[in-house]
Amino acid sequence: MALPLPNLIAVVMEFIGSFLSFLIGYYALKAYQTSGSRRLFTLYWGFIILGVGTFLRVFTATYVSLISRVYEAPRQLIGLINLAALIYSITLLVAYSLIVATYVFQAKPVNEKITVVGTASAAAFVFPIYRLFFIPWLELVTITMLAFVVVSTFMNWQIRKSSESALVLSGFGLMLLSHVFFLLLPVDEMLLLLGQITQLAGFVCLSAMLAKVSRANG
Repeated sequence: MALPLPNLIAVVMEFIGSFLSFLIGYYALKAYQTSGSRRLFTLYWGFIILGVGTFLRVFTATYVSLISRVYEAPRQLIGLINLAALIYSITLLVAYSLIVATYVFQAKPVNEKITVVGTASAAAFVFPIYRLFFIPWLELVTITMLAFVVVSTFMNWQIRKSSESALVLSGFGLMLLSHVFFLLLPVDEMLLLLGQITQLAGFVCLSAMLAKVSRANG
């Protein structure tokens, strides 16, 4: 049978996240070509890797849902789900490592507006898809990494006091908050929707800022 409506919404929003990741990667590459900043080039690769990993998770969840119509025993698909979850975890950690290395480990605040696309979890998914989307240890690592970025962008905002740096701080702050919601999904399934809405709001702040920089440099 088809995915329940809440799960379908989660997959669609995850797909939107993947699309935004590629879009942000495009703007990062465009800004790199005009500014020559290696930091933006690093971010470009981070977003592309993250977009591919997120799309893989969307594809796997859809594939498993379709194949489940044929196989009565979902355990036949657990190996595939575990592999997809592992690949996604690696891509997410690599992408966020690039973000941290780019935005935190720098000598001075930069004027480049950098974005990050986080991950959407789906605790409402019926087993075994659940284990593909809800990965507590990964959420904890993600929260820790994003915390470094939020602290860095907060300091940058304190120095610059500009609307641009405020938007960057807001974007990363929303990303961090969304992963807190995802980590707490077992408490209440509605936290999935709340986390995804918060995440997409962060996407809007950050991607709009990077697009603005790209237009300004163009």
